[in-house]
Amino acid sequence: MIDALLIYPRLGNMDTMVVDPPLSIIYAATDAVKRGYRIECLDLRCVNGDWQPVVRSYLEQGVRLAGISVMTGAPLKNARQISRFIRAHYPDTKVVWGGPHVTILPETIQEDFLDFVIRGYGSRPLAELIAQLRGEGPGFSQILGLSYKQDGEVRHNPRSPEHEMLHFRDLPYHLLDLTAPCYGRAYAQKQVFPMFSAIGCPYQCTFCMHPAAYREINPPKWRPYPPEEVVDHIQFIIENFGTNCIAFIDDTSFPDLARMRRIFELILERGLEVEIHFRGARVNEIDRMDDEFLALMVKAGGRVLMVGAESGSNAVLKRMQKGITKAQLLRVNRKLARYPQLTPVYNMVYGTPGETYQDLVETKETILQLIRDNPNLYVGVSGDWKPIPGSKMLELAEREYGFRAPQTLDEWIEVDTFDSRHKLVHPWYTKSQNNMIKLLQISSFVIDDKIIRESAGNNSLKFRLYRALARIYKPIAMFRLKHNLHQLLVEYSIWRGMLRAMSDATA
Repeated sequence: MIDALLIYPRLGNMDTMVVDPPLSIIYAATDAVKRGYRIECLDLRCVNGDWQPVVRSYLEQGVRLAGISVMTGAPLKNARQISRFIRAHYPDTKVVWGGPHVTILPETIQEDFLDFVIRGYGSRPLAELIAQLRGEGPGFSQILGLSYKQDGEVRHNPRSPEHEMLHFRDLPYHLLDLTAPCYGRAYAQKQVFPMFSAIGCPYQCTFCMHPAAYREINPPKWRPYPPEEVVDHIQFIIENFGTNCIAFIDDTSFPDLARMRRIFELILERGLEVEIHFRGARVNEIDRMDDEFLALMVKAGGRVLMVGAESGSNAVLKRMQKGITKAQLLRVNRKLARYPQLTPVYNMVYGTPGETYQDLVETKETILQLIRDNPNLYVGVSGDWKPIPGSKMLELAEREYGFRAPQTLDEWIEVDTFDSRHKLVHPWYTKSQNNMIKLLQISSFVIDDKIIRESAGNNSLKFRLYRALARIYKPIAMFRLKHNLHQLLVEYSIWRGMLRAMSDATA
């Protein structure tokens, strides 16, 4: 019998462009594999067509526990479909959900297709839950982070107060074929392999769930892996998976610049040829980097910095508790422009509670200034503000603007801008504000030439068409932005229709 089948569901529109190996289920399986339990992992993003026969092929072997990794938004819909399928056809198989959504909203356990929820880090709780289902455990009440049903009542055990620091040599990478062609960036036709160099986040951004997710974790909230272990991990990935493009998917990588400098030095000392993308890079951290540090980063293979700019309005940045200013963002961007090998990707959040039309215009002007100062940058494709469970900004929206937070699973499914079946309009939006947000979203695809530059080597018909459309629309988008012409956005409706068609084609 399979002790646990861990499933990564399809995520929605994102799957049409980016599919990275699912570290969440690999990390969750670690302790159970070390204990000798039979674990299988299944990534449904790699399944063409109907997923049910594939899932059934595992369940027919006998599965004690089916675990599904879930995130807020469209992934919940797919996770629910899988869970209901299992409950209807294989009622002896228990179902557990884990991931960010249920960590903040453990009441999700009340859904009739769920038996358990694991909140927070999952490796040890999952192994102990398997032990209990095998009749070898001390009882459900002793498993930290577990929510379960007993005698008609829902019970929530306290979470572990410690970060889960797993050594990379213990990770059961073998549970998935991580060299499969389904993994990669469709536009660039290459694989980017994710890894952690640090766990946690020390910051308190009000729009983010991390402060709530790490609230029960003992200080320090940010725990880095030692430089030698990080570089050992990089080398292991290069030697075993045939890729030298690595993504540090940390919440933030640079609080300790001396540590990161040592990582770069070790990469060079070992002669590793690697391209590194950093998912977590903050403006205040980059502001502390001097030219010597940046030159060393580039020499060691640093190529992409995902920067949480979030807004070009100081008023909005203050409400977000970002601890940065617009002037600081512009200064950092000019500094990065001196290193053309580095591509900063500035992510924005539009339509936050309290944001005004003038704030959006200021953000628009900031984006255009960033592009003028640094032709190497990309502007992130950002959605409307999303009511993240547990975030302070959601509390603000409810308290001051009469926002009604999602109450049901169906409502939480609909919070994603690009996968929602309706256009998001929050109570504080004016018509002009709503239109400006849509213009910023659609123009961000073309004003920095990201589609043209990133897909330059992809000569498929689809991407040749994308490049042609980008070239045609860029001057239109720039003219609209320059003059704040956000009315009659016919192109936005066409774009949403294309996104929906692509998402449905992969469902």
